[in-house]
Amino acid sequence: MNIFVRIILILRIAERVQHVVQSAFNGRRIVIFSGGPAQTDDEALFDEIRAIQAGGGFGSIIGRNSFQRPKEKAIALLQTIMGIYKPG
Repeated sequence: MNIFVRIILILRIAERVQHVVQSAFNGRRIVIFSGGPAQTDDEALFDEIRAIQAGGGFGSIIGRNSFQRPKEKAIALLQTIMGIYKPG
């Protein structure tokens, strides 16, 4: 019996996202990524979101990263995130 093993490159977030999107009916389904723990470093959060976008992800669930900060800062954060995902 032959067993084939496919090795998936998971070195970078964008590669993992690309694999997930490709696995969702070869990219014919929208893939939204669940958030994680609250980030204290906005640039690290933006880098993660840029990687998700670069890998073909359609969006991120941003919960506590927005609602656990003052309203003005939350709005600015969400506007930056929308700008990352906005095409063009």
